[in-house]
Amino acid sequence: MSIPKSADAIKNNLHVHVLESKNFKTITVELKFQTLLDRATITERTLLPGVLRAGSKLYPTAGAMQNELDDLYGASLQLYQSVTGNSHILTVQMEFANERFIENENNLAENVIGFINEFLFNPKTSQNGFDKTTVGQEKEKLRKNLEASKDDKTSYADERLMDEMALGERYAVHPNGYLEDIDTITEQRLLSSYKTLLSTARIDVFVAGDVNPEITKELIETVLTGVPAGSDLRLEEGAALPSEVKSVESSKIIREIDEIQQAKLHIGYRTQTLFTDTDFEALMVGSMILGGHASSLLFKTVREQHSLAYYVGADLDLYSDKLIIFCGIAPKDYEKTVEIIDEQVAILQAGTFPEDVLEDTKAMIVGSYQQALDSIGGIIATEYQKILTGTSKTPQDMIEKFQSITRQDIQKATSKLERDTTFILTSEEGY
Repeated sequence: MSIPKSADAIKNNLHVHVLESKNFKTITVELKFQTLLDRATITERTLLPGVLRAGSKLYPTAGAMQNELDDLYGASLQLYQSVTGNSHILTVQMEFANERFIENENNLAENVIGFINEFLFNPKTSQNGFDKTTVGQEKEKLRKNLEASKDDKTSYADERLMDEMALGERYAVHPNGYLEDIDTITEQRLLSSYKTLLSTARIDVFVAGDVNPEITKELIETVLTGVPAGSDLRLEEGAALPSEVKSVESSKIIREIDEIQQAKLHIGYRTQTLFTDTDFEALMVGSMILGGHASSLLFKTVREQHSLAYYVGADLDLYSDKLIIFCGIAPKDYEKTVEIIDEQVAILQAGTFPEDVLEDTKAMIVGSYQQALDSIGGIIATEYQKILTGTSKTPQDMIEKFQSITRQDIQKATSKLERDTTFILTSEEGY
């Protein structure tokens, strides 16, 4: 495993991070625009990747943009939005060949950055708004996706659990937007929202590959000229995390009825622990022991031993104070399943789980971190995690911590788990 050399710079509102590594023949550029998650803007921002990908002033169609990518030696372009903890992030990613391996080519990196500057800061517009046809098409795509997600009962249960558990928190905002907001979005309003995003977002630019750090930083600062003037609203490091953890005043149970054969049981726990805390890695290992793989406590008992669940698992959110247990069960098995889940959480907290499960889990997590550093995307993601969390933890730091974690460490970390909200989507029979 090779850790890339890193060089950072801040200029013109850009936080530039050059990750020098000779392990790759391609170069990856990622721009990340980070703002606080907001119910009022999430639906608009979900539309932006598709609208931006449809064309710019210089490349007015998706086909013209693709032709330019082909001319850039088959460079690839991805735009997507995501939600991480309290943050919304618009990501632009381009991967392209290293010009060192192309005969008589000296300007490829500059041309790629110029292409990014063009479609980000000179999008196709008309009458003070984005292109009307493009916006209409993207709104219809989003409408269909959100309608389909309502038919996905597992996704619906996830959303409803967070509606109730994270009430009043940014974390409760639906990451893909809201059906009821789509019709209110005009092409003018969407362009205005985009301009606000550009002028208020924290902008991090990552360049990873076999590059010269100083030349690369200068290139970014010289060619990426469309970045708007600064704002006092731009986020500091660590903004993705909540400012404090929450305790549980009273646990609640939410039941909903639907015409379904397989009930969806989702249970949310408060962890009282954040990524910045010293026992977070022990909590990660504990969550995996509880429900992170096929030898976990939940999988072995709920699914294999008692045959109660079609699927079962536990998911710890790295950017909040929440752990979610989820399973699909027969409606009549609700009470029995909850009883067994409670027993497994108690076993985790008591530290009476098998030794081989502990060691296998630690090896699994270490392996996943090591594997992440074998790809450019993984390297960028681990570097960006430092910014989102406001920590200096490196993957190697975390690997060493994972390897040293004991049964007692897991007991201490998981002793703070408190059940907050139980959501069950079930049939009349199960109610």
